[in-house]
Amino acid sequence: MDKIWIIAKEVFRKNVKSWAFFWMIAGPIVMGLVIAGVGYFIYQDQLTSSVGDVAILSQNEEVVSTIKGLEDDNEYLFDLNQEQADQQLIDGEIDGYLLVEDQDDSFSAKFYRNNSGKNINTTNMEEALSDLNLQLNAEKLNLDQAKVAKLTDSKINIETIRMQSDDGEITQVSDDDPVMGAKIAVAYVVCFVVFIFIMNYVTIVSQEVAAEKGSRIMEIILSSVSAVHHFFGKLLGIAMVILTQLLIYGAIGMLFSYLGGLFMADFMMKNQGQFQGAEMEAGNMIDPALISDYVAAVRPVLLYGVLFAVLGIAIYSVIAAFLGSLVSRTEDVNKMITPITLMGVAGFYIALYALKSPNSSVVQVGSFIPLFTSFIMPFRIANDTVGTGEIWISVAVVVAFLILCVAVSVIFYKSNVLVYSEKGLIGTFKQSLAIWKNENKKK
Repeated sequence: MDKIWIIAKEVFRKNVKSWAFFWMIAGPIVMGLVIAGVGYFIYQDQLTSSVGDVAILSQNEEVVSTIKGLEDDNEYLFDLNQEQADQQLIDGEIDGYLLVEDQDDSFSAKFYRNNSGKNINTTNMEEALSDLNLQLNAEKLNLDQAKVAKLTDSKINIETIRMQSDDGEITQVSDDDPVMGAKIAVAYVVCFVVFIFIMNYVTIVSQEVAAEKGSRIMEIILSSVSAVHHFFGKLLGIAMVILTQLLIYGAIGMLFSYLGGLFMADFMMKNQGQFQGAEMEAGNMIDPALISDYVAAVRPVLLYGVLFAVLGIAIYSVIAAFLGSLVSRTEDVNKMITPITLMGVAGFYIALYALKSPNSSVVQVGSFIPLFTSFIMPFRIANDTVGTGEIWISVAVVVAFLILCVAVSVIFYKSNVLVYSEKGLIGTFKQSLAIWKNENKKK
């Protein structure tokens, strides 16, 4: 254990002190801030670029009166003819104009805008004209306005209810239930985190294992420590790096949660009257029982998700270490780990499919394939489409596969750690297999 610990500490120290680790920590945070900033500026730009000075061209007084009654941020002009509107639009004095003409029993409406100008939102104008057109047609047909309103509100919304039996007790859950949305959101976060960690650390693990072999100093290292100890020392060191990153993200998450809580408290204090009014209408702004329901519903998804995440990252790390041991030069690592990377991408996309179709046969079968389980099973748990027994069966399958991967990796690592080959993945694997068979025959 002392030798394993020495190797692990060296691997940990080397990786944590590198700029690559710093950017691996800061990269997602910076990216998130950039995306949030870009989204904010796009939102602000849309608010300003979708409103402007709009001329209304219509001979119908009811149309003019309806548009005047709109409560939006557009500035409407009613004293232009089409020739003047065209000229002002080209000159940039207005941002567009709406031409409304009477037809037999309806209106014909066209909106003109400069191709290089603002993209004015015409939704409010369209809805107002549609309501006016319906009202006028109802009057022509001598229909009662109350009946017309009832007809317009006759749309049927189908609510999907999920029914399931748990120990003989039948429960019903709506697809619109916010608790269900929270569970799926947690599953999505778990899946995304697993994908990011696998994509990052598959390369790191394989390069770490291949580093000494590529520099031709493995003979010196193995004179002091066995290949097995060297292998597990590398994996332990990388596991410590992963744990460090998780702890840093956890601390950052707690900090943001604390600051977010302070911001919300300050916001509610400044808008106390508004929130008190909402409480009087809704009964209670924050219901402790509702929060308890959210926590109770999300907890199993989160706990199982963390379990599957740890197992999934461990499996991919062990396989990456095995593939790294097949490499003679660190430059060939990326080519060697391509198959396992593609498996991770496939698992991620099947999980996205599980987001919408958790009962699909592809999703059900894929959730029991060890390389895909960590991605897919959290979504099945979030959708309540898998029982506790099936969950633990999948855990047992993943653990058994992990043990098998470790055993196979250790066996072949001892065989090929001093083998330098340029035969590629299949050729090097066959050569290592032949060496292992020969060693067993000698024993």
